[in-house]
Amino acid sequence: MTGDVYANVSGGGLRLKGAKIEKKKKKKIHKDKLPTESTSSSSHSDTKVDSTATENDKSIISEVVNKTDAECKFEEVQRKRLEKILEKKASKSHREEVEEYNKYLSGLTDHNDMPKIGPG
Repeated sequence: MTGDVYANVSGGGLRLKGAKIEKKKKKKIHKDKLPTESTSSSSHSDTKVDSTATENDKSIISEVVNKTDAECKFEEVQRKRLEKILEKKASKSHREEVEEYNKYLSGLTDHNDMPKIGPG
């Protein structure tokens, strides 16, 4: 019985009047245009140190190519902020930080303290 109730309902997504349906085209990958591993591995097989250095350089270059100028600047600012925070943390020992915090708390006025509630 429940199947009969939904028999006249059409399936699919909603369509707006006058809107054209655009289908996404799949990108074709041509095998002959892809770089082969045999040519890249033969150039990197000279020494292990050179191969790792060139692979690291390639990964850095590919990273930079994929990012916009704004993204690069944002990451640079983030890195600088992190360095400042780390320098500030490394400049003081834990004991010095606790002593400084205790001085700050002792300098606060008494109205910030919690009042006693109830008899006693």
